[in-house]
Amino acid sequence: MFRRTTLALTTLAWLLAATQAGAVQTTQKLKTAQPVAPAVSFERPDAQELLREAKALWHLESDFTGALAKFNAAVEAAPKDNDIRLQRGHFFEAVSTLVVPEDVAKFRERAMGDYQHIANSDPDSLVAGMARDGLARLNGQSFYEVKPVVCPTTAVEIHSRADSLYGARRFADAAAEYEKAAAGCPEASAWWVDFADSHYVLEDYARARELFVRALSIDPWNREAHRFLADAELQLRNGEAAVHQLVLAVVSDPSYESGWMALRLYATAMGRKWNRVYGNRKAEPRTADGALWVAYQNAKGRERGAQEGATSALAVERAAVRSALEAAHETEAGATSGPGPFWSMMSRADRAGFLDEAIFIHMLDSELAAEYPMFRENHAPRLAAYLETVIME
Repeated sequence: MFRRTTLALTTLAWLLAATQAGAVQTTQKLKTAQPVAPAVSFERPDAQELLREAKALWHLESDFTGALAKFNAAVEAAPKDNDIRLQRGHFFEAVSTLVVPEDVAKFRERAMGDYQHIANSDPDSLVAGMARDGLARLNGQSFYEVKPVVCPTTAVEIHSRADSLYGARRFADAAAEYEKAAAGCPEASAWWVDFADSHYVLEDYARARELFVRALSIDPWNREAHRFLADAELQLRNGEAAVHQLVLAVVSDPSYESGWMALRLYATAMGRKWNRVYGNRKAEPRTADGALWVAYQNAKGRERGAQEGATSALAVERAAVRSALEAAHETEAGATSGPGPFWSMMSRADRAGFLDEAIFIHMLDSELAAEYPMFRENHAPRLAAYLETVIME
């Protein structure tokens, strides 16, 4: 289920004092679209009302064609509202799993178009983080999923009904159904998150916190449970606890861009410095970081050849990163300017004694992802300390 996209912005203040698309051809039977009545005024359509109607058509009536028209109209009414565009992107992504095979690529491309537009237009926002998470899913680059649990069919049906009610913004009804679903499959950590979040949007923050904690008792590395628990803590005026939960969201999955962006917003709202730099891994000429990526890539190739698969991915990365950092030191000695922002960040991590942690946090790929759960199990406090002392100050 697609969860809320906005942070507790009012509480953060306290801390400081589309293109048109055709009809959807799904493998489910579509309902006949109702004729559109003639316009009776020239008033600008209300984007939020259109969005509400789109969700009701989608979740309650399974009228995908009607929902698509409403989503498109909402984006046209508020083309700069990235939250609305994100929700249309999610619609495209979800429907891509239902449409006839020849339309799958088309709807995935539309989802990616919305997500990329958001990521480009406002890269440091939470909604951009969620868009980048969407792009990762569609590109097959999501490394960690919630632990799968086989639940009874009856519980699955109840949970599906709860999702539909939540999507249609009938939160009280959704909460009642989520409670039944969680009772029917208590080992499903994600379902407890759903149950908790329905209480959050009903503004019962204490109950929401209790249920998010329950989800984490089942799966301590449920990234969404940590992220949304942070919101509940903030609403309950526990600012430091909120930031720590977002640290744990990133520790749970360093590729979780929604967690990163929420952490940045919360941390800076509380007066912390923010030192994270995105890694551009292109060996671009005439740039300091570009030259160091060349050194890194060359060293990584040599290390892989020398070890012939007998060593860990972390050991290979460590050797390659140290080669790049040595090249950076040589550059600093003979030039007026030092390395670029990414390798300066890695150098700070090395000087602080957190090189391995920084490699996992900033350079996670499929090979490192296979080793990360064990590293996280053994070094979670150090991973958190790195984020809390080097990335934030």
